[in-house]
Formats: sequence, structure tokens, C-alpha cells
Amino acid sequence: MKKMKCLFIFLLTAAMLAACGTTKKEQNTANEKDNNGAVSEENAQKDSGEEAETDSDDGKQQNDPGEAADNGTDKIRLMEKNLTYQLNDETKEETAFLKESDNQDYSLYVLPDYELTGEEPRKDVLYLKENDTLFMRIELLPKDANLDNEIETVKSQLESVSSDIKESKPEGHEWLKDAAGFTADNGNDRVSAYLIPQSEWLLKLTIFTPVKESAEDPFLKMAETIEEK
Repeated sequence: MKKMKCLFIFLLTAAMLAACGTTKKEQNTANEKDNNGAVSEENAQKDSGEEAETDSDDGKQQNDPGEAADNGTDKIRLMEKNLTYQLNDETKEETAFLKESDNQDYSLYVLPDYELTGEEPRKDVLYLKENDTLFMRIELLPKDANLDNEIETVKSQLESVSSDIKESKPEGHEWLKDAAGFTADNGNDRVSAYLIPQSEWLLKLTIFTPVKESAEDPFLKMAETIEEK
């Protein structure tokens, strides 16, 4: 009986030890899985972050050339432009073509019946092809030129036409609202002069037309398109 009891205790102890060993092994396995899962998740998040950063860098690299192109690209003017103007109380619309001055640093749109040519250094003439007594002189004065002095020069030039000099503010030309404009005529010929302050220069226009014709508007519409080239 005593031997049977000892054997029973021995078997019970062995069973308990085996059970404890199995439980500890399962617990270690579970912990190892948890740890591996955490590491895998951390690695996945890290890889995802690196990929996102790489994508972001790639996107930035793709955008930079475009931005540089936009910032570094000069303004391109179209080769033609429709202009509406008044000539002898008649409204006309025609296609004007881009023309660059060979004499000064600007371009403008010129109507088909007109021609732009250099007159002398820093002076151009835009004239009517069929009658070159109708013309406009274009001068780009330095932007820091003294406006009061230039006005006195204009008046002195107009006195050769007539001592009766009047201020000129053509209707329908909003771009001339800040201009100093003057005109004089001798009964046959009319000369008008405009000084227009602009960011690049002081634009001086002198327009020669017959008194009997209302021919100034086409010149002013073309002059409005003058831009630095």
C-alpha cells in the first residue's frame, strides 16, 4: 500500500512538471509571436514611411523643372492680334501683325496698311503705306526722364505748327489717362504729342495727320500694344 502511494505521488509530480513545462513553452512561443508581430508592424510602418518620403521627393523633383521653366520662361507674344479702330468716323477691325523694332527695345502689332521703320537712333516711324505724310514717331525715353522738361520740349516742337497749343485727351483710350497730351494745327496739318509714363520707359508719341481726316485713332491703337521685347 505504501509503495502504491509513493508511486502515485511520483506520477502526479511528473505530470505537474510536464504540464508546467508545456505551459511555459506555449507562453514563450506566444510572446515570441507577439514580439515578431510588433517588429514586423514597426518595419512595415518604417518601410511605408520611407516609400511615402521617396514618393514625395520624386514628386518634388518632378515639379521643380516645371516651376523653373515657368519662372524662367519669357513672355511670348502671339504673331497676330485683332485691332478695332476708328477711321474717318467708321469703325474697322483688322488683324495686326507683330513687329519688332530694329532700332529700339520694343515690339508692337502693326496693321496691314502701315509700316514700321527706323528713322534715326532711338526713333522709329510708323507710317501709312499709301500716304507717308500720315505717320507716328515713336521714342522710348529713359524712365527717369524729367516729365516737366519733356512737356516743355513738346510744346516748343508744336509751336512750329501753331502757337495755339491745346491739351489732348482722346476718347476711348483708357491707357492714356495718365498721359500728358497736346495738339496743334495750322488749318491743314495737325500734330499731336503724348508723353506716357510706363514702368520700362517714358513713351513719347508724335502723330502727324491732316486736319480734314480723323486718322489718329489707328496709330494710338497700335501704340497701345507697344511692349518691351
